[in-house]
Amino acid sequence: MSDSKIFAHRGASGHYFENTMRAFLGAVQKGADGIELDVQQTSDGQLVVIHDNELVRLAGIDQRIDQLTSQELQHIKIGKGSYRRMFGHPIPILFDVVSFCSEHNLALNVEIKETVYGQVVALEQILHYVEPLSTVHLSSFDYETMRIVKELDSNMETALLLRKKSVDWKNLDLYEVDAFHFHKRLWKDPFKSQLLESGKILRMYGVTGAESFLSDTPEVTGWITDYPKRVRKKIKGSR
Repeated sequence: MSDSKIFAHRGASGHYFENTMRAFLGAVQKGADGIELDVQQTSDGQLVVIHDNELVRLAGIDQRIDQLTSQELQHIKIGKGSYRRMFGHPIPILFDVVSFCSEHNLALNVEIKETVYGQVVALEQILHYVEPLSTVHLSSFDYETMRIVKELDSNMETALLLRKKSVDWKNLDLYEVDAFHFHKRLWKDPFKSQLLESGKILRMYGVTGAESFLSDTPEVTGWITDYPKRVRKKIKGSR
């Protein structure tokens, strides 16, 4: 377990609003080794850190990231319901968050979202931004996008996010990626044995710090969680 890393999912999102600079600072304060974030693209090509392309859930407006310019996006705040107007957060720019990671020596997991799928220019920009970081990987549910990343930079670690369906579980070793990311619900047979036989780097998401297997799962080298301090405490307490 000593080599495993704890990634704060969208920052310390169990305590602060997801994918905001406050949540990323919270990740540092909660003892995370790194952060996981989501990247979308505006209509004029700005790479921003936000999970949803549709802004209804996060900003309470019926608009889309890929239909707004970066200048228009500056006037939009994200946050919880009625608190949004007074205490809302700006949508971070990817470059600024990468700089934050560099300053705090954080590992970074960049999840590529749908507005960036297959977009070579955007992917090249992401690779350029993250180049200064010592520990970084790109992940996505879209396998073709991960293939493009490898073509652009063979040294960049890529991770495919797995679903129970739409994945060829019997032939995981044939996927040309370095790692698999999967929800904790899949850590059971037949999926568990197939993951272990794949020979890939394994990272698990959805963990909260309450799971007993955190103490005895050396095969998993990364934990992606909303609660990095709880997961750290569970791992330390098991030693």
